[in-house]
Amino acid sequence: MTLRIVRLVLILSALALGGYGISLVWAMPGRDQLSIVFWLVGGLIAHDALFAPLCIALGLSARRVLPQRWWIPTLLALAASLIVLILSLPVLLPRPSDKYPDNATILDRPYGTSVVITLAIIWVLTAAIVMTQQRVTRSAPTTTGDGTSL
Repeated sequence: MTLRIVRLVLILSALALGGYGISLVWAMPGRDQLSIVFWLVGGLIAHDALFAPLCIALGLSARRVLPQRWWIPTLLALAASLIVLILSLPVLLPRPSDKYPDNATILDRPYGTSVVITLAIIWVLTAAIVMTQQRVTRSAPTTTGDGTSL
């Protein structure tokens, strides 16, 4: 019963927030609405044409090279790294000299350094997880088929 109530509250909250978002978009000028549509369609195309195939290729390559117990942490780290890189492209890619952002505070930080630090954190945590898994696997007692220890 509690799960049904939680599910109902989540569904109603999502519908309310979705309705609020639609009302905000509806109040925008037509040019902005068209821009949103282009971004949504472009995002879907970029996902299906770039992100998903790249994740699949990296996943298949990792499965051929890495031991099985490394697959899950490594694939999650690869996906997280890819997401960080894709999200950081707008601020990392060079801009034409005559194009400046409307908000000067957008590009006032060392985003390249931040991306490198973020990727390093992702991969250090992944290495720690893999090493912890190896240690746990090695220290686990060997059991026979009936569940008793050797």
